[in-house]
Amino acid sequence: MVRHQDGKRNYWTLPGGGVTEGESLEQATIREVLEETHLDVSVVKLLFEELYEHGVSYCFLATVKDGKEAKLGIDPEEKNIPHPHRMLQEIGWHSLEKMKDDQQVSKVIEILAL
Repeated sequence: MVRHQDGKRNYWTLPGGGVTEGESLEQATIREVLEETHLDVSVVKLLFEELYEHGVSYCFLATVKDGKEAKLGIDPEEKNIPHPHRMLQEIGWHSLEKMKDDQQVSKVIEILAL
């Protein structure tokens, strides 16, 4: 998961972002995970989609392709902003149990029957 600091909001969420022109949802997922965590992933399947204030959010199940360690990446839009002022602040692995109250994680748990 990635920790965002957005003004006064400080929260953990799944890696994600927007789709660029000509890019499939799966390609966007792979790119966004790579940008934010330095992990190369393969998309397994779409788990769910949901409406939110800016459109539709898609959640994919993905697997890590290689044995690399995750490390904090950067959103290209923020490359010239010093780290303490960027939205993306930290990455970390969290158990499903610990994050079960997160809206997206709770849906993942339900869909995968975990």
